[in-house]
Amino acid sequence: MLQTGLWKYLAPTSMGAGYAIAKGLLLRGLIPEEGYVTDFTMQFLAGVLIGFSLRPVARVVYWKKTLGFVMIFLMISIFGAPGMALIAMVEGRFMDAAYWMGWVAETATGVFVAALAMILLPPPRDNLSIVWMLRRLGAEVNSWLLARLAVCGGAMILLYFGLQALLDEGMGPAGFTQRIQDLLTLPPLTIQTKILLVGLHGVLTASLIWMLCMLYIRGFVEQLVVLGSLVFVLGVFAPAFANFQQINPILLVDHVFIGLCRSFLLVALAIWLFRRRV
Repeated sequence: MLQTGLWKYLAPTSMGAGYAIAKGLLLRGLIPEEGYVTDFTMQFLAGVLIGFSLRPVARVVYWKKTLGFVMIFLMISIFGAPGMALIAMVEGRFMDAAYWMGWVAETATGVFVAALAMILLPPPRDNLSIVWMLRRLGAEVNSWLLARLAVCGGAMILLYFGLQALLDEGMGPAGFTQRIQDLLTLPPLTIQTKILLVGLHGVLTASLIWMLCMLYIRGFVEQLVVLGSLVFVLGVFAPAFANFQQINPILLVDHVFIGLCRSFLLVALAIWLFRRRV
């Protein structure tokens, strides 16, 4: 009944409530000073966005609930805020104990949301198991796969630094080349470490797109719209929405637009490299 008429909107909305409650309780337990000032409404709306972005995949893949739980948790962990910690390191954010407690809260919330998704967004059939997935992964791991993942990692490096330098108006009137240099030399990390972390994030994202292309077999455009939206919402839009009141509006617009471009361009490349024919 949750999948027809107006009822189909109830599941993502319920996931939004579950996300906000779980994250709020975890933050109050781990970081009381932050948990009590967290805006429940913004967290709820961010959770609703996550629910609607997960629904197109969760409702059409014929996976068993164990595989569905693992894949949704991986999506939230790699595409979402936990995985974006790699980018936060590159941006030089202050990563104190409170930040990592927030990271733990986000990861634990991902476990709860993945379990809740299997209840509210049940698959139409339960044919595909974790064992099937591991066999497919093992059969496809070769040097050509590693080369394609490396290409995606390199593309992520170019997209991240290139788009930041080209579109981020918060970097001042300096030219493109100077902006690139500023991004690379921004403390506290070395240039090599920044490149490695950004490339690693690209490889992890592409690896999950590769796995999703085994399960979500559609045309290129449909895959791009669904998976691109998933990466963008989980990694950029939902976190920005949840922290809307804590970010300068001008910086927020730049952050969201750059994240939108980066997410869809990287996903388009990964789908082109890994997709199956319909």
